[in-house]
Amino acid sequence: MPVTKHYTELIEEARNVEADGELEKAASIYEQAIRQHPMDEFPYNRLMIIYRKFKQPKNELRVIKKALEVYTAFYDKKLKPYTSNTKVGQLSKALLKSVTGSAKKTSYTSYPEPIPRWTLRKKAVEKKLEKSS
Repeated sequence: MPVTKHYTELIEEARNVEADGELEKAASIYEQAIRQHPMDEFPYNRLMIIYRKFKQPKNELRVIKKALEVYTAFYDKKLKPYTSNTKVGQLSKALLKSVTGSAKKTSYTSYPEPIPRWTLRKKAVEKKLEKSS
């Protein structure tokens, strides 16, 4: 049975092989790191850059979508108590209505970084893929 390396060892190894120019090997190690620790943005960012360098927009888009899925799910779960049918949730909805003019927008839509940056990158990659089709 193979020994699984610790996340920090994986990141260090990926950085070293990336610095040596072995981008395919680095990408593979960053993928392993993400499986171990999906809430660290560093390996996602490095993978996006590597796939951009390789001119592999489909792989870059795959990584961006996975990162956005993981991060938005995390923040949505974290915010759920504040948007549910509690006193805080009711106050949040009232505040949202006073700011936006609509009580129907019940979800929190302003996510912290890196989500906005990744969302913009996703749109750019999708546009690039549309042009190449």
